[in-house]
Amino acid sequence: MKFDLTESIIADLIFSMENQDGEYLFDSEKLSVVPLDTMMMSEQDELRENENMYDLPDWTSNDGFNIMEEFADSLRIPNVKAELMQVLSNGRGVFRNYKNVLKKYPHVEQRFHEFKKKEMRSVVYDWYNSLRESWGLEKLSQDFEEYDELTQEDFEFSPYNHAEDSDCVLKEAEKIADEIKEEFKGEKGLAIAHFWNRKFDFEKPADIGGIVCRTLSDDFAGCLLYSYCSSYAKNVAALSAVFVNQNYRGLGIARELFSRGISSLREHGIHQFIIADSALPDFLEPLVTRCGFEKTGSVYVAELA
Repeated sequence: MKFDLTESIIADLIFSMENQDGEYLFDSEKLSVVPLDTMMMSEQDELRENENMYDLPDWTSNDGFNIMEEFADSLRIPNVKAELMQVLSNGRGVFRNYKNVLKKYPHVEQRFHEFKKKEMRSVVYDWYNSLRESWGLEKLSQDFEEYDELTQEDFEFSPYNHAEDSDCVLKEAEKIADEIKEEFKGEKGLAIAHFWNRKFDFEKPADIGGIVCRTLSDDFAGCLLYSYCSSYAKNVAALSAVFVNQNYRGLGIARELFSRGISSLREHGIHQFIIADSALPDFLEPLVTRCGFEKTGSVYVAELA
Protein backbone atom coordinates (compact mmCIF):
# COMPACT_ATOMS: atom_id res chain seq x y z
CA MET A 1 0.00 0.00 0.00
CA LYS A 2 1.38 3.40 -1.04
CA PHE A 3 2.00 6.06 1.61
CA ASP A 4 3.62 9.48 1.96
CA LEU A 5 6.84 9.75 3.95
CA THR A 6 6.26 12.33 6.69
CA GLU A 7 8.59 13.71 9.35
CA SER A 8 6.65 11.78 11.98
CA ILE A 9 7.14 8.51 10.10
CA ILE A 10 10.85 9.23 9.60
CA ALA A 11 11.26 9.85 13.34
CA ASP A 12 9.44 6.59 14.23
CA LEU A 13 11.51 4.61 11.73
CA ILE A 14 14.83 6.00 13.00
CA PHE A 15 13.86 5.37 16.62
CA SER A 16 12.99 1.73 15.84
CA MET A 17 16.06 1.21 13.65
CA GLU A 18 18.28 2.19 16.56
CA ASN A 19 16.68 -0.35 18.86
CA GLN A 20 18.79 -3.40 18.07
CA ASP A 21 16.96 -5.51 20.66
CA GLY A 22 13.61 -5.45 18.86
CA GLU A 23 12.11 -6.56 15.56
CA TYR A 24 9.64 -4.36 13.73
CA LEU A 25 7.50 -3.96 10.64
CA PHE A 26 6.01 -0.79 9.20
CA ASP A 27 2.23 -0.74 8.77
CA SER A 28 1.53 1.41 5.69
CA GLU A 29 -2.20 1.46 6.41
CA LYS A 30 -1.98 2.68 10.01
CA LEU A 31 1.26 4.58 9.26
CA SER A 32 2.98 3.22 12.34
CA VAL A 33 5.79 0.89 13.37
CA VAL A 34 4.60 -2.48 14.70
CA PRO A 35 6.76 -4.36 17.27
CA LEU A 36 6.84 -8.10 16.69
CA ASP A 37 8.47 -9.18 19.95
CA THR A 38 5.21 -9.33 21.92
CA MET A 39 3.38 -11.43 19.31
CA MET A 40 3.03 -15.15 18.81
CA MET A 41 4.96 -16.65 15.93
CA SER A 42 1.71 -17.30 14.04
CA GLU A 43 0.75 -13.63 14.38
CA GLN A 44 4.17 -12.56 13.17
CA ASP A 45 3.93 -14.81 10.12
CA GLU A 46 0.49 -13.46 9.32
CA LEU A 47 1.70 -9.87 9.51
CA ARG A 48 4.69 -10.58 7.27
CA GLU A 49 2.34 -11.87 4.58
CA ASN A 50 0.18 -8.75 4.80
CA GLU A 51 0.76 -6.52 1.75
CA ASN A 52 0.45 -3.43 3.93
CA MET A 53 3.48 -4.45 6.00
CA TYR A 54 7.05 -3.55 5.09
CA ASP A 55 10.40 -4.44 6.60
CA LEU A 56 12.20 -1.46 8.13
CA PRO A 57 15.31 0.00 6.47
CA ASP A 58 18.36 -2.19 7.04
CA TRP A 59 20.33 -0.96 10.04
CA THR A 60 22.78 -2.87 12.23
CA SER A 61 25.20 -2.07 15.03
CA ASN A 62 27.95 -2.06 12.38
CA ASP A 63 26.19 0.82 10.65
CA GLY A 64 26.08 2.69 13.96
CA PHE A 65 29.78 2.05 14.50
CA ASN A 66 30.59 3.28 10.98
CA ILE A 67 28.78 6.56 11.65
CA MET A 68 30.75 7.07 14.87
CA GLU A 69 33.96 6.36 13.00
CA GLU A 70 33.10 8.73 10.13
CA PHE A 71 32.17 11.50 12.54
CA ALA A 72 35.34 11.12 14.61
CA ASP A 73 37.45 11.07 11.46
CA SER A 74 35.79 14.29 10.23
CA LEU A 75 36.52 16.22 13.45
CA ARG A 76 39.20 18.89 13.41
CA ILE A 77 39.36 19.31 17.19
CA PRO A 78 42.56 17.40 18.03
CA ASN A 79 41.92 16.41 21.64
CA VAL A 80 38.29 15.35 21.10
CA LYS A 81 39.17 13.45 17.94
CA ALA A 82 41.99 11.62 19.75
CA GLU A 83 39.67 10.58 22.60
CA LEU A 84 36.98 9.29 20.24
CA MET A 85 39.48 7.41 18.09
CA GLN A 86 40.94 5.80 21.21
CA VAL A 87 37.47 4.59 22.23
CA LEU A 88 36.82 3.19 18.75
CA SER A 89 40.08 1.26 18.79
CA ASN A 90 39.52 -0.31 22.23
CA GLY A 91 36.90 -2.79 21.05
CA ARG A 92 34.96 -3.07 24.34
CA GLY A 93 32.11 -0.88 25.51
CA VAL A 94 32.54 1.25 22.39
CA PHE A 95 29.03 2.72 22.21
CA ARG A 96 28.83 3.55 25.91
CA ASN A 97 32.35 5.01 26.09
CA TYR A 98 31.82 7.02 22.91
CA LYS A 99 28.72 8.62 24.47
CA ASN A 100 30.65 9.34 27.66
CA VAL A 101 33.32 11.24 25.73
CA LEU A 102 30.69 13.26 23.83
CA LYS A 103 29.00 14.27 27.10
CA LYS A 104 32.19 16.08 28.09
CA TYR A 105 31.89 18.28 24.99
CA PRO A 106 28.22 19.34 24.57
CA HIS A 107 28.90 21.33 21.38
CA VAL A 108 30.49 18.25 19.76
CA GLU A 109 27.72 16.01 21.07
CA GLN A 110 25.13 18.19 19.36
CA ARG A 111 27.11 18.08 16.10
CA PHE A 112 27.27 14.27 16.35
CA HIS A 113 23.49 13.93 16.76
CA GLU A 114 22.94 16.18 13.73
CA PHE A 115 25.49 14.20 11.72
CA LYS A 116 23.90 10.88 12.72
CA LYS A 117 20.38 12.11 12.02
CA LYS A 118 21.37 13.24 8.53
CA GLU A 119 22.98 9.88 7.76
CA MET A 120 20.02 7.87 9.05
CA ARG A 121 17.52 10.06 7.17
CA SER A 122 19.46 9.27 4.02
CA VAL A 123 19.04 5.53 4.71
CA VAL A 124 15.29 6.01 5.26
CA TYR A 125 14.97 7.93 1.98
CA ASP A 126 16.85 5.21 0.08
CA TRP A 127 14.44 2.65 1.57
CA TYR A 128 11.38 4.74 0.68
CA ASN A 129 12.62 5.40 -2.85
CA SER A 130 13.06 1.68 -3.44
CA LEU A 131 9.40 1.29 -2.47
CA ARG A 132 8.36 4.13 -4.77
CA GLU A 133 10.25 2.45 -7.58
CA SER A 134 8.30 -0.77 -6.96
CA TRP A 135 5.07 1.31 -7.09
CA GLY A 136 6.09 2.79 -10.45
CA LEU A 137 6.72 6.27 -9.00
CA GLU A 138 9.63 8.64 -9.39
CA LYS A 139 12.23 8.82 -6.63
CA LEU A 140 12.20 11.72 -4.19
CA SER A 141 15.26 13.94 -3.89
CA GLN A 142 17.02 13.91 -0.54
CA ASP A 143 16.87 17.63 0.06
CA PHE A 144 17.84 18.11 3.71
CA GLU A 145 20.01 20.73 5.32
CA GLU A 146 23.70 20.08 5.04
CA TYR A 147 25.63 19.11 8.16
CA ASP A 148 27.29 22.31 9.32
CA GLU A 149 30.33 22.67 11.56
CA LEU A 150 29.00 25.71 13.34
CA THR A 151 25.48 26.95 14.03
CA GLN A 152 24.79 30.34 15.51
CA GLU A 153 22.71 28.70 18.26
CA ASP A 154 25.83 27.04 19.70
CA PHE A 155 27.82 30.17 20.49
CA GLU A 156 27.41 33.82 21.34
CA PHE A 157 29.54 36.55 19.76
CA SER A 158 29.88 39.97 21.37
CA PRO A 159 32.10 43.07 21.00
CA TYR A 160 35.29 42.98 23.06
CA ASN A 161 34.97 44.92 26.31
CA HIS A 162 38.36 45.46 27.94
CA ALA A 163 37.00 45.84 31.47
CA GLU A 164 34.91 42.68 31.26
CA ASP A 165 36.91 40.46 28.89
CA SER A 166 40.61 41.22 29.40
CA ASP A 167 41.15 38.83 32.33
CA CYS A 168 39.53 35.95 30.47
CA VAL A 169 41.46 36.71 27.28
CA LEU A 170 44.78 36.85 29.14
CA LYS A 171 44.05 33.56 30.88
CA GLU A 172 43.28 31.85 27.59
CA ALA A 173 46.28 33.47 25.90
CA GLU A 174 48.49 31.84 28.56
CA LYS A 175 47.13 28.47 27.49
CA ILE A 176 48.19 29.23 23.92
CA ALA A 177 51.63 30.16 25.27
CA ASP A 178 51.80 26.75 26.95
CA GLU A 179 50.95 25.09 23.63
CA ILE A 180 53.75 27.06 21.98
CA LYS A 181 56.26 25.92 24.62
CA GLU A 182 55.13 22.33 24.07
CA GLU A 183 55.50 22.60 20.29
CA PHE A 184 58.84 24.47 20.33
CA LYS A 185 61.08 22.98 22.99
CA GLY A 186 63.76 24.78 24.94
CA GLU A 187 64.66 28.46 24.74
CA LYS A 188 63.11 28.84 21.30
CA GLY A 189 59.69 27.95 22.69
CA LEU A 190 60.16 30.26 25.68
CA ALA A 191 61.07 33.15 23.37
CA ILE A 192 58.13 32.62 21.01
CA ALA A 193 55.73 32.33 23.95
CA HIS A 194 57.17 35.56 25.41
CA PHE A 195 56.53 37.51 22.22
CA TRP A 196 53.08 35.96 21.95
CA ASN A 197 52.19 37.19 25.45
CA ARG A 198 53.46 40.68 24.59
CA LYS A 199 50.58 40.99 22.12
CA PHE A 200 48.27 41.44 25.10
CA ASP A 201 50.29 44.13 26.92
CA PHE A 202 48.07 46.97 25.73
CA GLU A 203 49.38 50.48 26.44
CA LYS A 204 46.05 52.08 25.51
CA PRO A 205 43.16 49.64 26.08
CA ALA A 206 40.79 52.21 24.56
CA ASP A 207 42.44 51.61 21.18
CA ILE A 208 41.67 47.86 21.32
CA GLY A 209 38.51 46.41 19.82
CA GLY A 210 37.38 43.03 18.62
CA ILE A 211 34.95 40.15 18.91
CA VAL A 212 34.73 37.57 21.70
CA CYS A 213 33.06 34.18 21.33
CA ARG A 214 31.55 32.23 24.23
CA THR A 215 29.44 29.11 24.59
CA LEU A 216 25.88 29.37 25.84
CA SER A 217 27.20 28.34 29.26
CA ASP A 218 29.58 31.34 29.14
CA ASP A 219 32.79 29.37 28.56
CA PHE A 220 35.40 31.29 26.56
CA ALA A 221 35.69 29.87 23.02
CA GLY A 222 37.85 32.39 21.17
CA CYS A 223 38.48 36.00 20.23
CA LEU A 224 39.73 38.32 17.52
CA LEU A 225 41.36 41.57 18.67
CA TYR A 226 42.43 44.55 16.60
CA SER A 227 44.13 47.89 17.31
CA TYR A 228 42.94 51.24 16.05
CA CYS A 229 45.49 53.68 14.68
CA SER A 230 43.42 56.76 15.45
CA SER A 231 46.35 59.06 16.28
CA TYR A 232 48.09 58.65 12.90
CA ALA A 233 45.86 56.62 10.55
CA LYS A 234 42.26 56.92 11.68
CA ASN A 235 40.83 54.79 8.86
CA VAL A 236 43.11 51.79 9.49
CA ALA A 237 42.97 48.94 12.02
CA ALA A 238 45.54 46.20 12.57
CA LEU A 239 45.01 42.66 13.78
CA SER A 240 46.40 42.21 17.29
CA ALA A 241 45.57 38.55 17.89
CA VAL A 242 43.13 35.82 16.96
CA PHE A 243 42.84 32.44 18.67
CA VAL A 244 40.34 29.73 19.56
CA ASN A 245 40.26 27.60 22.69
CA GLN A 246 41.61 24.12 21.96
CA ASN A 247 38.28 22.46 22.82
CA TYR A 248 36.42 24.44 20.17
CA ARG A 249 38.74 24.37 17.19
CA GLY A 250 37.58 23.05 13.86
CA LEU A 251 34.04 24.40 14.20
CA GLY A 252 34.45 27.49 12.03
CA ILE A 253 34.75 29.92 14.95
CA ALA A 254 37.83 31.70 13.55
CA ARG A 255 36.01 32.25 10.26
CA GLU A 256 33.02 33.71 12.11
CA LEU A 257 35.27 35.93 14.23
CA PHE A 258 36.89 37.39 11.12
CA SER A 259 33.52 37.88 9.42
CA ARG A 260 32.00 39.68 12.39
CA GLY A 261 35.19 41.65 13.05
CA ILE A 262 35.29 42.95 9.48
CA SER A 263 31.60 43.90 9.63
CA SER A 264 32.18 45.78 12.87
CA LEU A 265 35.18 47.66 11.45
CA ARG A 266 33.16 48.70 8.40
CA GLU A 267 30.42 50.04 10.67
CA HIS A 268 33.04 52.11 12.50
CA GLY A 269 34.30 53.66 9.26
CA ILE A 270 37.52 51.65 8.96
CA HIS A 271 38.76 51.50 5.36
CA GLN A 272 41.65 49.05 5.70
CA PHE A 273 42.22 46.07 7.98
CA ILE A 274 45.85 44.96 8.01
CA ILE A 275 47.73 41.94 9.32
CA ALA A 276 51.32 43.01 9.76
CA ASP A 277 52.39 40.00 11.85
CA SER A 278 54.93 38.02 9.83
CA ALA A 279 54.33 35.04 12.15
CA LEU A 280 50.78 34.41 10.87
CA PRO A 281 50.32 30.61 11.08
CA ASP A 282 50.18 28.78 7.76
CA PHE A 283 46.74 27.30 8.51
CA LEU A 284 45.27 30.83 8.79
CA GLU A 285 46.49 31.97 5.37
CA PRO A 286 43.65 30.34 3.36
CA LEU A 287 41.11 31.73 5.82
CA VAL A 288 42.30 35.34 5.65
CA THR A 289 42.43 35.08 1.86
CA ARG A 290 38.78 33.93 1.78
CA CYS A 291 37.94 36.86 4.06
CA GLY A 292 39.21 39.32 1.44
CA PHE A 293 42.81 39.90 2.53
CA GLU A 294 45.47 40.26 -0.16
CA LYS A 295 49.14 39.69 0.56
CA THR A 296 51.70 42.36 -0.25
CA GLY A 297 55.15 41.30 0.84
CA SER A 298 54.69 39.99 4.37
CA VAL A 299 51.57 42.10 5.06
CA TYR A 300 47.91 41.16 4.45
CA VAL A 301 45.47 43.95 3.67
CA ALA A 302 41.67 43.84 3.41
CA GLU A 303 40.09 46.85 1.68
CA LEU A 304 36.85 47.56 3.54
CA ALA A 305 35.74 50.83 1.98
